[in-house]
Amino acid sequence: MYSKRIEEATTQVICHKALKAVRAHIPPKEILEELNRAGIDVSPVDLSRYLGGLVLPAPDKALQILEAIYKTGLAERVLRVRVHVDSHGVVNVPDIAFDTRILELASAVAFLLFRGRVDLVVTAATNGIPLASTIASFLGARLAVARRERESPSIKYITTGLFLRDPPSYVHLYLPADSIRRGDRVLIADDLFSTGRTLKALLNMVEEARGNPIGGFALIAMGNAWREVAPSGLEIVTLLNV
Repeated sequence: MYSKRIEEATTQVICHKALKAVRAHIPPKEILEELNRAGIDVSPVDLSRYLGGLVLPAPDKALQILEAIYKTGLAERVLRVRVHVDSHGVVNVPDIAFDTRILELASAVAFLLFRGRVDLVVTAATNGIPLASTIASFLGARLAVARRERESPSIKYITTGLFLRDPPSYVHLYLPADSIRRGDRVLIADDLFSTGRTLKALLNMVEEARGNPIGGFALIAMGNAWREVAPSGLEIVTLLNV
């Protein structure tokens, strides 16, 4: 976890990164209009300086800007520009899950909503790793990855089974047992929530390790099947529903 001063500086830098990510897809004039509509006093000159990194917004204003990026739908608009669903219902997840600006924008939202409440970010290999690692970095949290194979016979693992839809198969996930400490506040992060099977598998592993799952975060959500496996009270955030 961060000290207050480091958290303030982190907030300022994260705000800059989020604005840059939005600017890559939305004109500054429209960004400014949304910020002003949200009640944030930002001039065109201010925004230009924030985007260029010449000046960073004060910590309180940085949080206000991050909140506006999320609540006004700017973050969602960026995802809508990038996301494509083909005729078979397949989303171009790899194009998004490895885009550093998209990852920084999404992680900025995760920072806004979960800062100070997360000890550990857990994900499953492989597409979820870039998002989870960026979120963990922004939150000052640890990272744990469940993989489909054991990395070493000498490591003790928490294991669970998982049915995959495409292609149809049954796999095991292995999470090093010492990666989760008893009582850890855990955020589950993934690129996509669809069937909910991976989400459920990760939740089971966290609970087996006596961790405390406090939320789930995904770039994209498809359909509603994943909602059925999410426990009531678990805070779930998705940037785009398709």
